[in-house]
Amino acid sequence: MAEIMKRHHNFFLTEGLFALVIGILMLVLPAVSSIAIGVVVSIGLILVGIHKLISSIVRRDEMEKAWLQMLISVLLIGAGIYMTMNPMFNLLVLTMGIALYLILEGISSMSVAIEERHVLKYWWMGIVAAIVQFFLAFLIIYMLPAAAVLTIGILVGVNLIFTGIALISFYAGTRQLAIY
Repeated sequence: MAEIMKRHHNFFLTEGLFALVIGILMLVLPAVSSIAIGVVVSIGLILVGIHKLISSIVRRDEMEKAWLQMLISVLLIGAGIYMTMNPMFNLLVLTMGIALYLILEGISSMSVAIEERHVLKYWWMGIVAAIVQFFLAFLIIYMLPAAAVLTIGILVGVNLIFTGIALISFYAGTRQLAIY
């Protein structure tokens, strides 16, 4: 693994810088970023639906309930088209999905912390994480629909910034390997 990292250490720098710049741009323009991500998700639904429809038509003789797969594919295509034509609805659905994810993640964090409190030294950090996750979910839900325009762009932007920083730090570490 170290040999691969030595040979390709420059990729960490270029990918890290790219992620960092895109992340900063997404934070500067969160509404544009959110809409762009929503459009990509919509197009993804359409493409998955088309693939599923073609696949179910081609394999209809081999499948027991091919009609169900065709119905699902038509629903995916229809949802993708509707979400593409209604970007605010798209952002609202995606943002509510993020809020639901945070609630479920909070429940999971809290239950693991409580169950493993006899084993884990810092089990209480799971409770802290759960409280933060519940708070973020509440904040998103409370701020809907206005939060829908900004949430996705900000979250993905912050993620890309931290990813970029991590990759640049990998570059710095692997550069030492490449020298020796």
